[in-house]
Amino acid sequence: MRTTSSTCRRRGVSTILGTLIFIGILFTSVIPMMLVMKQADTIYEQRKLEGSRLDEEKAREDMNVYVYPTGGGADDNLTLLVESRCEMSVEVVRIWINNTIHNTSKVVSSMSELELGSFDVAPKNGSSFEFRVTTARGNVFEAEAGAITHDVFGWVVENKMINVLVSAPGVVFKVYVTGPNNYSDYAQVWKIGGSAFKSFDITLSGNGIYNVVVKKGSQTIHDEDVEMEWPDGPSVLWVYAE
Repeated sequence: MRTTSSTCRRRGVSTILGTLIFIGILFTSVIPMMLVMKQADTIYEQRKLEGSRLDEEKAREDMNVYVYPTGGGADDNLTLLVESRCEMSVEVVRIWINNTIHNTSKVVSSMSELELGSFDVAPKNGSSFEFRVTTARGNVFEAEAGAITHDVFGWVVENKMINVLVSAPGVVFKVYVTGPNNYSDYAQVWKIGGSAFKSFDITLSGNGIYNVVVKKGSQTIHDEDVEMEWPDGPSVLWVYAE
């Protein structure tokens, strides 16, 4: 009986020691590993949320880019003007002039515009220049009028345009544009959600003040005068009917 009791005590001690060893292993390896895995999952979800937010902000960025001679048609320098058309601030980090890169860090506030300097491009007759800007969110925006060309008469663009963007509630709109040299044009635009866009070519009519009227049925929802001043200003004008 004594031998049996001693054996039982030894087995009991062994069981307790085994349990303690198991608990020790659990606390020193398994539980820390579980905590690390949980932390990794948390970091992954955080990065996923940040990536999703960045993609959403990138999709909401909207900018207009304009290029025109700094001091008029005879100037060798070109002015770059950017206009934010979104509710967020936009940081411009890179300016492309043809294949030349200019790094910068300029912030354009929401719904505002900013000149990004005057660039001496050393033009030669017949040379063309394309401007693009890259934002910190990874978007690339090109100059509205495309390439700007220098010839014996100075700086020229292919077209002078008035762009009308309609985002007011409604489906069918009529846009009327009148201006110098008896310019008169009309367009009917349809909008199913979002915005409707219409562009008017005023190259032949030239500089001057243009009146843009947007109607929904018989109701005038927008009436604005804009002035084309190229080469002392952008060759593309925007009108927003909201």
